[in-house]
Amino acid sequence: MGGLAEALRQGDGLVAEADFEDEDLTGQVFNAAEFSLVTLTGCILVGACLDRASFTDVVMRDCDLSNACLRNSYWKRCELIGCRLVGVDMFQSFFSATHATDTNLSFANLAGSKIERGRLKGCNLAEASLSQLRFKGGIVFDRCDLTRAELFQTRLEGADLSGCEIAGIRLSDAKTELRGAKIAPEQAIDLVGLLGVRVLGLDD
Repeated sequence: MGGLAEALRQGDGLVAEADFEDEDLTGQVFNAAEFSLVTLTGCILVGACLDRASFTDVVMRDCDLSNACLRNSYWKRCELIGCRLVGVDMFQSFFSATHATDTNLSFANLAGSKIERGRLKGCNLAEASLSQLRFKGGIVFDRCDLTRAELFQTRLEGADLSGCEIAGIRLSDAKTELRGAKIAPEQAIDLVGLLGVRVLGLDD
């Protein structure tokens, strides 16, 4: 076990004002753990169970949380930079002023989560479940890949998707999720197919 696992045990699940590098908590269980003013660099938490965990003023750089369980987790003023969260389960989590940059969230489950003043920059959200998300104070998608992402009942009014890849996004039958969202003219072709419309000159 590394220093992080030991710190969690000694602190009865609480770690504060500490930096950890290259720690491996693969498959470990630390449900309801609390992280405050912590920096994690190059840490591996693949398949770890951190349901109901709390992260406040936490920075993660180049960490791997793929397939980790973080259901009902709480994130406030956090930064995820160059991290890998493929298949992570963050069902019904809460994010406030939390930002992700160049982070892979493909196949992630964020369904039912609430996001306040969030920003995703250069992130891969392909095939992610983003259904029933609730936004407060705006959400920024900057050059994100939303290919085939699920957005059922997620209101994107005011969101600027013009720099994102949106091919194959999955919406409800009414397609109301995109009402009021902003897209680039060239992206319209990606949405036409969702409406069952055929564009002359582009069909065979």
